[in-house]
Amino acid sequence: MKKLIKYTLPLALIFLAPGAQAEYLWGFFDTGLHYLDWTQNTTHRTGMKSHKDDFFYLELEGGAGFTWGETYGFFDLENPLNKEHDQPGDEQRYTFKSTNRFYLGNSGFNLYGHLYGTYGAPLGVHFHDVMALYGIGYNIKAGNFWYKPFIAKRYTDQTYYTGDNGYVFGWVAGYDFTAWGENFSLTNWTEYEFDRADQYAAGNGGKEGVNGGAGFWWKPNPSLTIGLQYRYADNKLGESFLQDGIIYSIKYNF
Repeated sequence: MKKLIKYTLPLALIFLAPGAQAEYLWGFFDTGLHYLDWTQNTTHRTGMKSHKDDFFYLELEGGAGFTWGETYGFFDLENPLNKEHDQPGDEQRYTFKSTNRFYLGNSGFNLYGHLYGTYGAPLGVHFHDVMALYGIGYNIKAGNFWYKPFIAKRYTDQTYYTGDNGYVFGWVAGYDFTAWGENFSLTNWTEYEFDRADQYAAGNGGKEGVNGGAGFWWKPNPSLTIGLQYRYADNKLGESFLQDGIIYSIKYNF
């Protein structure tokens, strides 16, 4: 963990320092209830180490844009009602994510920082997996379409491995549109991991993998968002095959 702090603290200083004099441009905050329904193939094939059960999770999510850049993050409580469990996958877990982009003038490029972590205790054994990314990104916007790719070096602090852990190429993208007098959005996030460390790769699906999700969102009014997401992971989440499922979501927008 000390090494992880060494990598992430400089990023935090870079992204927080401009905040004192930053001009606020936009922002959002919501709380959501979600249900992840894994496919039967995924549930049946996953082993004891990363057994996939369907679960509810509560989420706090928000983001903001400033003249210096932008920030986004969420905090999830998975299986909020489960205090006792008898197999991996049904225990309470805590997950968080923070991404930040520091604009390099008006070039469209930005310094990219990303911190993700999950904590749980399957069968009473404490587990954690924290990932820090630092690299460069780019922002593209055309009308109601936006696309934000990045490429970054990865550092991992995990129960079974700690150290440099290859690279990640990824993006977030979205398209807002109106149909039948209603407001909708399409979104996608994808992360392609490659050149993973040998020790990490041995227990996490190999030297490369993909993790992501695609969503369809309906906004019937400013306070409510209803969504359907396709969740996918290949050579990721502790398995060497495709895992996928559907997430049913409802959010209250503040």
